[in-house]
Amino acid sequence: MSGASIRYLIKEGFRNTWTNRMMSVASICVLLSCLVLIGSASMIFLNINSLVEKIENENVIMVYIGDKTLAESNEENALDIDSTITQEDIDKMGEQLKAIPNVQEIEFVDKETAWNEQLATMDDAQAQLFKEETDNIPLPNAYKVTVRDLSQFTQTVNEIKKLDNIYTIRQNTDLAQKLDTISRGISVIAIVIIAVLFAISLFIISNTIKLTVYSRRLEISIMKSVGATNSFVQLPFVVEGIILGIISGVVSLGAVWGIYELAISRFSDLFNSIGVQPLAFGDYAWMMLGIFVAIGIVSGVGGSLITMRKYLTKEGSEISAV
Repeated sequence: MSGASIRYLIKEGFRNTWTNRMMSVASICVLLSCLVLIGSASMIFLNINSLVEKIENENVIMVYIGDKTLAESNEENALDIDSTITQEDIDKMGEQLKAIPNVQEIEFVDKETAWNEQLATMDDAQAQLFKEETDNIPLPNAYKVTVRDLSQFTQTVNEIKKLDNIYTIRQNTDLAQKLDTISRGISVIAIVIIAVLFAISLFIISNTIKLTVYSRRLEISIMKSVGATNSFVQLPFVVEGIILGIISGVVSLGAVWGIYELAISRFSDLFNSIGVQPLAFGDYAWMMLGIFVAIGIVSGVGGSLITMRKYLTKEGSEISAV
């Protein structure tokens, strides 16, 4: 097929899109509905996943530094459990924690800061009483450890317990396991829903294009009668599919953006009451636009090719007879 023929067929694709604008609008509306559902579901799952990640980041392992033997004794200085721990020991423990494969981040929490934070949660009289009655700060220095993969939470805790100069470890294994299950479940559900919606859109687009092909069967018959190849007949429909896919993707992005911002404004009080900050749609707009346009083009082109191939092979005799 020559370059002139390809240019002609591309022009025919644009012309046919406008000439058959009612069917084009129907195809765009069908694809728009599916893409809006996919986009809305994606934003819901992204927000849920963000909330789960926020909870995961708060589900840290607190590693308290000190002499466990001294703390368990009856000596007067038992409260000062980290008196024998040097700065070198603390730094060494930090390096050992960083070396554990599943540790994402560590933060040193000195006992003075932790004690002041505890006093800040009390009323003034209670805080003053604790200041007067407590000569030594009854808290050890600690490391706050954030893990990378919650599925390895228990294994990470066991590796931390092997280190020296650990007084005790505070962690919540059950919560970590539940969060890991929720996160995996969200991912599976999101993939299944998006795949189902994509399959539905491809099916509906194929049937919509089938109506278009049927309404233009005389035109196709004439082209086949003068010796046009299947590729020559199919290309304008493929161009139409690309055009409809791009238009559907752009319009769908605007629709999802509007629906998302409306939902945020309507439920802003609810989000504030539970301390949740919804994700900014602008951070995902370009990525979603690319995905929408890709889905639109694949659906449009795929639907065109599937329908035309079936029509040209199974009903070729009918086309010739028209």
